This record gives sequence, C-alpha cells and structure tokens, in this order.
Amino acid sequence: MSKKDNFFIGIHYLYLEMIITKSSLDRTEKAENNFKNIKESIKGLYEILNLTLNKEALYHELAMENLTGLYQNLVEMLLNDYGLRKLIEKLHDQEIDLDIKLEE
Repeated sequence: MSKKDNFFIGIHYLYLEMIITKSSLDRTEKAENNFKNIKESIKGLYEILNLTLNKEALYHELAMENLTGLYQNLVEMLLNDYGLRKLIEKLHDQEIDLDIKLEE
C-alpha cells in the first residue's frame, strides 16, 4: 500500500470518527433537552394543580406526592446505568408496553 493510500485511509477513518463523535454529541444534547422538557412538564403540572385545587384538599396533596414520586423515580432510573441499559434493551425488544392507559 502506498503512502497516498495510507493517507486517504487515515482521512477516511478520521472522517468516520468525526461523524460518530458528532452523532454522539447530538444524542447527548437531545437527551439533555428531553430531560429539561420533562422537568418543565412536571413543573407545569404542579402549577396547574396549584391553580385549580385547594391546597388544603386531599386531592392536591395526593397529586403533589405523585408528581414528586414521578420525578424521584425518573432521576433514580437515570442514575442506574446498568438497569437503564437493560430497560432500554427490553423497550427495543418490545417486552415493555410504552402506552399509558389513563382511563380503563
């Protein structure tokens, strides 16, 4: 193989590495944006509950506990690297249903 061939092979690998790095950065940025949006959604639900329910009411307290639990479980899940990888595998294999049936 000539020096010219080695040069072009090296350039090709460098280009592929740049693409993989950019793709990885794009996915990281997307995940960070998703997490930010989830936090904003939970905050929005909290604000709606504060506007619509009497803060002394049992339903208000239960709703707040559920929102707090949702966020705590989300953070715990994200911090559990191994468990999260296994969960993602199950989601890809469609072993877990992603639908939430709010009214049954």
